[in-house]
Amino acid sequence: MTPLRDAAGLRVLLAEDNPFEARLVQGVLRQLGIGTVTAHRDGAEAIAAVTPEAKPYHLVISDWNMPGATGLDLLRHVRAVWRHTPFLMLTAHAGVDFVTNAKANAVDAYLVKPFSPRDLANRVTLLVAR
Repeated sequence: MTPLRDAAGLRVLLAEDNPFEARLVQGVLRQLGIGTVTAHRDGAEAIAAVTPEAKPYHLVISDWNMPGATGLDLLRHVRAVWRHTPFLMLTAHAGVDFVTNAKANAVDAYLVKPFSPRDLANRVTLLVAR
């Protein structure tokens, strides 16, 4: 995996309640050279981190199913506060309802679990290059 150019200054908000998945995502982001990853294991905690007063993240990565609040709740909140922040949804759901809900709430991209580190790196690279 090739580090991204100028990635050290990038900030990513990660919301993932599964410790294995969180470590996998953080490892890929580290390999890409991303400077700051703020991780939350609860959807409500991640929502609390997204405020108009806070410095926006360059990317939000979120699981769909989490305690406290869902990834869809977080997506809606991010769109209300930081409208243009890229959002990557991670999910075990690949059904039509998921895709319809995600698109209706302006998700930028999603990955269906299980995903490979390479697929995650490619998706992250595309989203932060915008």
